[in-house]
Amino acid sequence: MKAHKLLIVTLITAAITYSGHALLSKEKTFEIINVDNISDYNQDRVVYQRIEKYVDPMKDGSIEALLIIQNKKTYLMMDGFDALTDVQVSRMNTAVQNKYMLDEDYWVNKINGKPDYVRTIYRRSDLLINANEEFVTTNFGSFYRSVRDKLLNKHVEKFRNLMRNRGESDMHVSRKLLPMPVYMTEEERKKPKYAIAAKAKAKDETIYYCEDADGDGVTESFWVHGGDGFDWGYKSGPNIIFIYNNQDKDVETIIGKLANESVYGSVEDEKEVIKTFPKENEVKDMIEWVTPLDEFYHD
Repeated sequence: MKAHKLLIVTLITAAITYSGHALLSKEKTFEIINVDNISDYNQDRVVYQRIEKYVDPMKDGSIEALLIIQNKKTYLMMDGFDALTDVQVSRMNTAVQNKYMLDEDYWVNKINGKPDYVRTIYRRSDLLINANEEFVTTNFGSFYRSVRDKLLNKHVEKFRNLMRNRGESDMHVSRKLLPMPVYMTEEERKKPKYAIAAKAKAKDETIYYCEDADGDGVTESFWVHGGDGFDWGYKSGPNIIFIYNNQDKDVETIIGKLANESVYGSVEDEKEVIKTFPKENEVKDMIEWVTPLDEFYHD
């Protein structure tokens, strides 16, 4: 019976561990934020998504979203918004006209730094919907960027704190050599590139993950997932921050060094190591202490 209970506990633990790892795996399972499907509008929170990679015919490959839930009101702002219904109609018209079009080209609007969609909801009732770029940017553009940057900076600060205390934050770093194409020059082969991924878990069960997939030294993906169960549908993905294949310089300024720092440390880490490095005389004294001579007794 005890063995049976132990097996159940082990399996449950493994399932929880697997689900966390699967969420932050290379499969990058996600859904673009849908306020109609959010699981909870009572808890205040801020959520951010930025996707700049085409992965699925039914998912926008260039979209940025900022979700705010405060005092039971929900605010959603987007940059690069395309209504799914418009995309579906466009596909139908193209098929009827027997024309060919790349799947990703149906998503016409791209991220351009100007939010073009806002929706405000109280509980489940709409208060405002507007998809006019000029209106949204004029009224909410500055607010949008300021809140986004504050959210990113705060979580990057928290992730860096986990990296500095990696022994207690379940920190894992993966560094893998990328394939070398046959057409690479001899000089290029002398400078191999490595894909880097790092993840850590905070004491509040929040999981952090960063990735430099192409080995160029710049972190292009950064994900943060809270453990409170909040989502907007099945496999909706990281529920606090999901940045996938970022190409924006402002966002890069905030997250760009994370993967590299997970391997080599930051400038602050270097200064701290230098400051706390053991003194030469203390190490020499320690050698004397840990290497005692044997004592022999002679008649």
